[in-house]
This record gives sequence, C-alpha cells and structure tokens, in this order.
Amino acid sequence: MKTLRHNNFLIMLLLFLTTCNQQSVVLPTEMPNPIATSTFIPVTVTSSPLPTQSTIIFTVTPSGTPILMGIAISSEQQEEIKRVIEPYFEMRYQALSFPQPDGFQLEDIGRLVTTESDGKAFLDAELVKLALDAKYREYNGSRYVSYKFFLDFKEFSFDNATELVSVLVMENNATTSENSALVAEMSGLKHVIVLRQEQDQWKIVSDYYNDFLWRTARKDGETKEDMLNMISTLEALITPKAE
Repeated sequence: MKTLRHNNFLIMLLLFLTTCNQQSVVLPTEMPNPIATSTFIPVTVTSSPLPTQSTIIFTVTPSGTPILMGIAISSEQQEEIKRVIEPYFEMRYQALSFPQPDGFQLEDIGRLVTTESDGKAFLDAELVKLALDAKYREYNGSRYVSYKFFLDFKEFSFDNATELVSVLVMENNATTSENSALVAEMSGLKHVIVLRQEQDQWKIVSDYYNDFLWRTARKDGETKEDMLNMISTLEALITPKAE
C-alpha cells in the first residue's frame, strides 16, 4: 500500500509538470496595487528582462489553515517580526530562481529558524520540500527568471501559555519563468507562521501553508524520507544518460 501511494505521488508530480509545461490559458484578473495598501511588502528581483505579453492568474485558497487565537502584540513587535519573515520569503523565492544569487545556500534559511526541536523538525521538512520543488521546476523549465512578491500581514496573535506568536500572512506574487515570457500571478496563499522570541531575537518555529506539493504529500501520507526519494527520482529523470 505504501509503495502504491509513493508511486501515485510521483505520477501526480509528473502529470503536474506536463500540465504546467503546456499551460496556455489566459485569465485576465487584476492584482491589487501594492502601493495603495501599506500592509503589502513588495520585493522585486529580475535576472534578465522579459517582455510582458499577457497575464496568467492563479488563485490559491488552501483549506485547513489553523485559526489564530490569542492576544494582539505591539506595533513595534510586529515590525520586528516582519523583518524576520520578509527575508524568509526572499530566500524561498531565490531557491526557486535561475540563476540564483552568488553564494546562495538553501540551508541559510536556518539562520531565521529556532534551533529548538520544534523548529528543527519544521526546517528539515521544509528544506526537503523546497529542494523537491526546485528539482521539478528545473525539470519543467519553470524556475523564476524574475519575481515580485507581496506579503499582506493580516493578524498577529500571542499565546500566553506557549509564549509563541502566530502570524497570518497572505502571499501574492507576479513571476516570469525560464519557459515563458508571460507574467504569472498567484494570490491568496495563506501562511500561518509561528515564532518565538529567543535572546531578544524572533525566530521562526514553523510555517503552515498548503501549496500543491504539501497538499499532495499530506493527502498521500508522504514522509520526509519519501520526499527525499522523490528528489532522487527526479534527478535521475533530469540527468542526461551517457551514450
């Protein structure tokens, strides 16, 4: 049964790659203007200019996101937390881009994450997931050539019992990729990011979100080891065979 789920997961990934590679549907939906909303944090990186000919819109509304409960925190603390979350997202986008910045190391995300056991469990799984995401983007030619992301901070909540802060963030972006000059826009991906203050510094404990890979892995009960096997399988598909 486990082998069957494992194979189904791989098949779904490969089907997803094929579908993305053949995507040609244009849905003209406007994104909110980030300048008009102070809670949006825009970041733009462009490796090489690409002409914008049209726009593809993807709207993600994941289910199962935890509901925040607790008390509000000060605006000063909110700004401190934003200064941790923003580079976390920046490194995530860099991990899925081509070319990557000089000296980029995916493991550097760990500098923003707590070294406690709960943070380590999150970091280990997230690094594997991002590595898998990067591999199938390499296979599909869909790594980002340019990107702009917008973070809409909806809610900050402090739990007195655990001394953890939960932050509800909506992720939105506009990207171009290796295989398309079209601007693809994604909006409404919910993140619940949990942080802990350690020695006057905020550290990430976990990031709960539900994109395609996590939805597929959770539905099929994939473990971290399963996902590592997926990376090995995709590497074998990407690597040309010696003649």
